Order: sequence, then C-alpha cells, then structure tokens
Amino acid sequence: MADVHICEGYFTEGASFVERFTCPQDPKSPELEYCCGFEDMKYCCSEPGNYYPYKHAYMWSLSAGLLVGLSIAALVLLAFLTSVLVLCILFIRTKPQQADTGLKLRSHTSSHEAGNDI
Repeated sequence: MADVHICEGYFTEGASFVERFTCPQDPKSPELEYCCGFEDMKYCCSEPGNYYPYKHAYMWSLSAGLLVGLSIAALVLLAFLTSVLVLCILFIRTKPQQADTGLKLRSHTSSHEAGNDI
C-alpha cells in the first residue's frame, strides 16, 4: 500500500473551513498520494513538492505579470523583425541596377597631350 499523506485543514477563499483529509482520497487512484495545492485550496496529486505555502490568488497575479512581460517581449521582437524586413526591402530596392565600374580615369598619354597644347 502507498504511503498516506495528510492534507491539513484550511480556509477556502470564501472563508469556509475544509477538514483535514488523507491522500489518496479515492482507493481507485492510489497514485494521487501527495498533498498539493495552496493555503486556500488543497488536493491530492501524484508528484511530491507541489504544495505552495501561499494563497491560490497569488498565482494568478504571477500569471498576469508573466503574461504582460511576455506580451511586451513579443511586441519588441515584432518591432525588431519588422525593422529588419523594412531595411532589407530598402536595401534591395536602392541597389544599383548596373555594376559600378569605379572612377572614370583618363589614360596617361591623353593627359600629357592636353598639357602640350599650351
């Protein structure tokens, strides 16, 4: 038989008291042997260490903060990718159509001939 773990009594968010109970509660689910949850919401689960000593509402505030942070990061990434795309399009469109041969140089003899005409 699996170990018996006790979930201590607690007050729910609605201030009603829930008596202590043992895990597993259902003999058909012996794998749910650990007490999990929060100060104001406890249940039996299959993994040890899933009990958090604060209220369940605290997790929602963490989730909201995480959601806001991830949204801001996604917007920054989207702005960066849009900037890169725009710069690539501008680079391709402003590229010269014909190859630049460099400076137009005159031959050495033609510059001497021009000086002899004086």
